[in-house]
Amino acid sequence: MKSIIKIFCLLLSFEALSQQADTAKTSIPKMTELKIDKAIFRIFYYAPSVRSRVIYGGLVPFDQVWVTGAHRATAFEFNVPVAIDGKELKPGKYAFFTIPGKESWTIIINKKWDQHLADDYTEGEDLLRIQVTPQEASLRDRLDYRLEKTNDSELNFTFRWEKVLISFPVKITSPKPDYKMPKKATFIQTKNTHTIHAGSMAHAFSRDLPMNRNGSGTGWLPDETPMYAWMRHKKNWNLMGHGAFFLRQNFQNLNNEYKRGGRQFDAPGWAMIMAQRKIKNNGLFLFRTMITTDPITVGGRGYPLMFQSGESYKGLPLVDRQHPHELISELGMGYTQRIVPGFDISLYVGYPGEPAIGPTAFMHRTSSMNNPDAPLGHHWQDATHITFGVATLGIRYKKFKLETSRFKGREPNEHRFDFDEPKFDSYSYRLSFAPGKNWVMQASGAFLKSPEELDPANDVKRATASVIYSSSKNSERIFTSALVWGLNKADHQEYSFLWEGNYQMKKFAVYSRMESVQKSEDELNISAPESIYTIQAFTLGTTYKLAGWFNTDMALGFHMTQNFIPATLKTFYGSNPLSMQVFIRVIPGLFKAYN
Repeated sequence: MKSIIKIFCLLLSFEALSQQADTAKTSIPKMTELKIDKAIFRIFYYAPSVRSRVIYGGLVPFDQVWVTGAHRATAFEFNVPVAIDGKELKPGKYAFFTIPGKESWTIIINKKWDQHLADDYTEGEDLLRIQVTPQEASLRDRLDYRLEKTNDSELNFTFRWEKVLISFPVKITSPKPDYKMPKKATFIQTKNTHTIHAGSMAHAFSRDLPMNRNGSGTGWLPDETPMYAWMRHKKNWNLMGHGAFFLRQNFQNLNNEYKRGGRQFDAPGWAMIMAQRKIKNNGLFLFRTMITTDPITVGGRGYPLMFQSGESYKGLPLVDRQHPHELISELGMGYTQRIVPGFDISLYVGYPGEPAIGPTAFMHRTSSMNNPDAPLGHHWQDATHITFGVATLGIRYKKFKLETSRFKGREPNEHRFDFDEPKFDSYSYRLSFAPGKNWVMQASGAFLKSPEELDPANDVKRATASVIYSSSKNSERIFTSALVWGLNKADHQEYSFLWEGNYQMKKFAVYSRMESVQKSEDELNISAPESIYTIQAFTLGTTYKLAGWFNTDMALGFHMTQNFIPATLKTFYGSNPLSMQVFIRVIPGLFKAYN
């Protein structure tokens, strides 16, 4: 623990030396508009202030692509064809970048307007580049754009910040509009109206990333992931709450009455609260806690779930049941230091918390938000999301993040209301990659010391890999999915595969999950001729929104699960085990920014 405290102090010391921008705290969304007859021109941008900093050659490096604002690429939109320096542009919406130089600036118009900083920038998508000479001007503290009419067929595009001014003419080549623009100019800086930027929280572990990338623990989700959450800003703190609560009737193996299965009326649920505060110019402090109602509303034995295994209750293994989660499932905090834009170092500690192993845990993935059940491969993929004692060190460089954790390998015991003894006897490592706003990938490995209480001599080596996808045309057409692979290696080797998807519409949602998991006779608590069994499960379900109030949605849901099993297991489970659930689900409503 002494080394962890030293790392934490080292990160704090970077703050005193750092001179980078506080873009999230002081940058404000702005829009400028010019109309010339039927021609309309608009610029959307975030405007930071100087605040006694060195801007050019300091905050803004020379000879590097710059969004020429903050948070996201500046967007230039117009409804008539134009020409800049003799190069024609069709009506539309484009990204505006620059490459500042000491003697000359490069002006860039890029066809992909919805970009985050310069991380998403690709030179191959440039439509034009021109050179302009910067002019010296009087000090302007707040970055500013202006569009000024020269005559009926020409305007000036002007940028000004600190003591630099750049300007270039834009010629209208035809006065006839050929692109539909919204009549009312509102600041929406992204195609995705539920993507959150300035004026709200940043990512939990980076001031340069959108909050949408937050997963569980220190994990990532795609930038286009919708946020179902309650938000509040109070003084210097940003607060966020989210969760889910299911009131359900569960029928397991309903077509094989005298075999393994079960029926239960229960109410699994959880809630998370996160508080975030920016520290000076480049620091970011996080506090987060998560509670579950499982110990009260589900019970110590958990809920019936065919072929599920893992953990124990009253000295017996939990088989064909999903264990309840801890009343206090997370109590963690973190600190992130931005070294330069695109480069962060972070430290996260939790008691309990989640180490850097596997994808974002199932309950925090939008692809499984409508499904009350844990995956059958939970203990192959993401079961370490509750660990009593964890410390994670992470380094992010642009689209990549490398992490390592020390943590307690033992799963929580059956006493769900207390705190287990902390230990740091296990380790993990994870590499995450976000190639674009729709995708996140990760690969990870771990050594778990004695994870199961009933098998203390058995250590486990775990490996996982996953791809998570999120896309939406608008807030009424959202598709999210996850592909997850997990491997446990102890005295024998077992794998698991999972694909899940959720298509969310205004009222209806359709979701599915497909799994293939290998489980041993010990994990299924049977005596049979085979030692390893491959089990498949296919779930198909739907929800319908019944009501909404105070940004909270209530929906009615139903799903069925068909299991496919080897013939030798039919003695215990019968033929073609089929399960069904009917439930009421309550979650926060979809958070929308700038709507």
